[in-house]
Amino acid sequence: MRYQTKIYGHRGASQYSPENSMEAFQMAYDMGADGIEFDVQMTKDGHLVVVHDEEISRVSDGIGYVKDYTFEELRCFQFNRTHPEYEDIKIPLLDDVLEQFKQKKDFLFNIELKNNIFAYEGMEVKVLNVVKEKGVLERTLFSSFYHKSVLSLRKMDSNTKIAFLYCDGLLNVPDYARKYAVDAVHPAWYLLDRDDMFFSLKKAEIEVNVWTVDNGKEIRRLCDMGVNGIITNKPDLGSEIRDDRGAVYQ
Repeated sequence: MRYQTKIYGHRGASQYSPENSMEAFQMAYDMGADGIEFDVQMTKDGHLVVVHDEEISRVSDGIGYVKDYTFEELRCFQFNRTHPEYEDIKIPLLDDVLEQFKQKKDFLFNIELKNNIFAYEGMEVKVLNVVKEKGVLERTLFSSFYHKSVLSLRKMDSNTKIAFLYCDGLLNVPDYARKYAVDAVHPAWYLLDRDDMFFSLKKAEIEVNVWTVDNGKEIRRLCDMGVNGIITNKPDLGSEIRDDRGAVYQ
């Protein structure tokens, strides 16, 4: 049996390789993930780069904010701090990631716009244009903690698929999602057991993709529940459970 749940590599296969790197994305693909989840920010000179933190010191040998560097300046840093055994890891462009996998016809892209801290002016239209230029709009899901941002994408193109990211604090999530006609919600995994949240969302026909789940027993439980997607740092474990191949849970 194969579960219907999709497995997304969280920032690629970030348990094993530098997060949000081309190496991590390729590894997630090779491990059998259905897609990858990754983050987009914008440089001082307007380039769309794939990186999670607004401040780069956790993942690189540099310091300071992404927004204060040009792309060429960021390329001078090594983005291998989470996995120093890897060498010559450069920050990728959104264009790079989509180009690498655009010919993989069933491979999915879950793009998080990281603009809930800094409002990157014009980022939404730039991201949308790149996705369209690469011909992968139908395989792309846009998400953000800044909900207004993904709603603006829907206004730009009614064919966009959008999702609200959230962790705590939202009330009446199914009604909220229906009100704004989003395709999916992306809750932290631990929220699904509260107030029958998952079943209320399913009844409302809202897709549910949960983050970030690395425990095998929990991945199996969520697959059994029928969540639409699981975002995990361990896409090898996730894909093994998805395919029901007797994964060792840990």
